[in-house]
Order: sequence, then C-alpha cells, then structure tokens
Amino acid sequence: MPKMPDPLLIHIGYHKTATTWMQAQLFTPRHGFRMLADHDEIFARVVQPHGLWFDPAPMQDLIADRSAGLPAGHVPVVSSEILTGHPFHGGQMSDDYARRLHAIAPGAKILVSIRAQLKILPSVYMQYLLRGGTMPCETFFDGTDVPGFFGFRPEHFEYDRLIALYQDLFGAENVYILTQESLAADMEAAAAALAAFAGATAFDGLDPDARGVRGASYPEFAVPVLRRINHVQRSVINPTPPVSFGYTPDGLYRAVGYLVRRPPFPKLFGARKPVTDHVRSRFAGHFAESNARLAALMVRPVDLSRYEMPPEPAGAEAALRTAAQ
Repeated sequence: MPKMPDPLLIHIGYHKTATTWMQAQLFTPRHGFRMLADHDEIFARVVQPHGLWFDPAPMQDLIADRSAGLPAGHVPVVSSEILTGHPFHGGQMSDDYARRLHAIAPGAKILVSIRAQLKILPSVYMQYLLRGGTMPCETFFDGTDVPGFFGFRPEHFEYDRLIALYQDLFGAENVYILTQESLAADMEAAAAALAAFAGATAFDGLDPDARGVRGASYPEFAVPVLRRINHVQRSVINPTPPVSFGYTPDGLYRAVGYLVRRPPFPKLFGARKPVTDHVRSRFAGHFAESNARLAALMVRPVDLSRYEMPPEPAGAEAALRTAAQ
C-alpha cells in the first residue's frame, strides 16, 4: 500500500449542498487545498467497481502520485457527492462506499455537507428534471417497491445513519459536518473553520471572486413545462424518446429555462413553488427524530436550528434544537 498523505480530506457530499462551489472555488491552491481527482476518476476507482472485484490500490496510487510535492500547509482533497450514493436511487451502497474509502485511506479526515431536508428535497427533484426525468414530483417522491429496482427513499436524507457509520470507521473527531445554512450565513467563517479542521494552514481567507455560489435551479413554476420537454429530448434518464429535439439539459430544455428566468415570468409566477409545497406537505415531521439523533452525534458546534426536531418537552432547554451551541 502506498503511503497516504497526512492530512487528506475526503468530501463525500451530499448532493445539492454547495458541492460544486466547494470543488470549483474552495478546494483550490489559492485557499490551501488541491483537488486530486475528478468525478469520472472517483467513479471509476471507488463507486463503479463491483464489490467482488473492488481493489483499493488504483485510488491509493492516484492519491499518492498526485499529492506528491504539495506545498506545506496545503491539503489534498478527494471530493465527489456520488460517494453518498445517488439520491434518485435512494442512496443505495452509500455504506459500501464508506467502507471502500476506509480501505483506501483509513487515516483520512471526512467532510459531510448537509442541508435541511425540506429544502434539499425540492432541489433534488429539480436536479432529476435537469438530468432528463419525466415523472411528476408526486411520483418521484413515491419511489418504488418493485423488487430489484430502486427509487427515491427519504431515508437517504436521514443523515445520522451515514454519519454514524463514518464516525465508527474514521473516528468521530475526524468527521466534520458542514451545513449549507452555515455557508449561506457566513461563508468566510464556515470556510475558515473547515480549513482549520482539515489542517490547511495556508488558508488565508476566501478570495472575493470565490464568494458567490452559482448554479441555481430553474424556478419551480416552470416544472410542468420542463418535465414535458424531457419527453421529447434525449437524456441520461430517457435516452430513447419517440422524437428528440436536443439533449437535456441542453437544447429546448435550456432555452425554456433561460426564458422563464426573464421578465415577466418571475414576477407573474415566482411565488408558485409546487415542489416545495408538496415536500412540506408530504414530509413534514419525517426527519425530526433523525435530526435529534444527528444532534447527539456532534462532537463540535453545529447549528441545526433550521432542521426539523421533535417537539420539546415543557421546560426543555432550547439547546435541544441546536447541537453544542
């Protein structure tokens, strides 16, 4: 086994938690980090191999080779949200990926980025449309019980389960929880705290042009149109439609997405959020017990005040809603 760098930061996602911003803007040499692999390389070496022939050596070799000569104070990073499993398929095998990562680099530090569930689920559905999905949100969130097939499962977003596994594998002190809400509230402070955990002593504040998070979803009021466009465009989800006018997320899909962001559509329809309304109705209270367990796992301060929690007993301290404040 080649010698793994120390420190090494592995960021596993979740999807839709500013992961693209971190990969493109934060995990760069100017901030004391260096990305070692892209999604394709991580997929090929960690996620794609069948369990019967998974071998940690190819990823170990890549990490060792690309971290060589890293300046003092810089931290090598492996980052891909596919390491939490795919949300369209219920996060299947996220536990196996955790064990594979431990076989690859048992001394690594782990970053888990999360987001309040009633906010993240609409974004996941909008990402489903961006990849060519055709189901209405009600059907998407139904998942499937057909034996041998996988669909959406809310359990994938019960964060405590996967985080507890990573704590068992890597040590609780080596697992860092970053909420998207903390990035939105104070990006500089959140990035500095993460750099301190990772050991990136070269971090000296965020560059001004790295402070904006890009890649917002198309507005929810456009869902009925975007979903129907996917019936007549090729995509990774729908590769053989009856007719094709481009490839989602490009072609007609992108053109309509561009138009609905322009006046007068946001003013006329911007208050309509059918996916968010459905998620709030369907999943209200679903994640409260999981979030309470998550709060109990925390070994450093993490503000979970925007996350659903069980009703507080009369006279209970407000700290029950916030971990280690």
